[in-house]
Amino acid sequence: MRRAYLQIAWGLALELIDFRIGMIDILPDFVGYFLLALGLSRLNAHNRGFNIAWFAAGVQFVFSIMQMFGAPTGFSLTGVESVSTVTLVLMTFSVAFEMLLYYGLCRGIRESAEERDKIPLADSARAVWSVAFCVGFLNLFLFPFQLNYTLQSLFEVVLLLAFASLAVGLWVLLLARRAGRELAEPGGGDNGEDAAGTQLDVRI
Repeated sequence: MRRAYLQIAWGLALELIDFRIGMIDILPDFVGYFLLALGLSRLNAHNRGFNIAWFAAGVQFVFSIMQMFGAPTGFSLTGVESVSTVTLVLMTFSVAFEMLLYYGLCRGIRESAEERDKIPLADSARAVWSVAFCVGFLNLFLFPFQLNYTLQSLFEVVLLLAFASLAVGLWVLLLARRAGRELAEPGGGDNGEDAAGTQLDVRI
């Protein structure tokens, strides 16, 4: 179990970090979503929340592959042009499935924590999802306005939501790491496969 949560945490980290050299993405998002789906597949047998998250991770994996082949699934905050309708539609779907991913992951952790009487962890999962929902809803609410306004005119709001989205992603990552520690089976989980030293060290 601990290994599954470790894979989920790594997947979230790789999905959040966008490191480029020129036009080359050194840490493509599809690797992160693949690790997410792999970790969730170890947990989804008896938990509907993790099943939902696994499905959302699969959809996001497809979106990230599309992005590699030039699909317009993002925009520059320094752009002066209005965002195209196609870009906004794809981004809306991407944000919606990211919210679904967070919902499933937080629900799965909450239910697993409640089954083991880890009430503080369950409360944390509930709090993380509440904030993630608010930030995601505000992002979705803002998208239609970008059809009529340039990003420059909405720069402060878009920048604030971008930082809020990053903070939410990091919070979900920390929640997954905490779940891996607190929900691990006696002896380390995963039949002892978690060797010493398999710790997440994220540097941004």
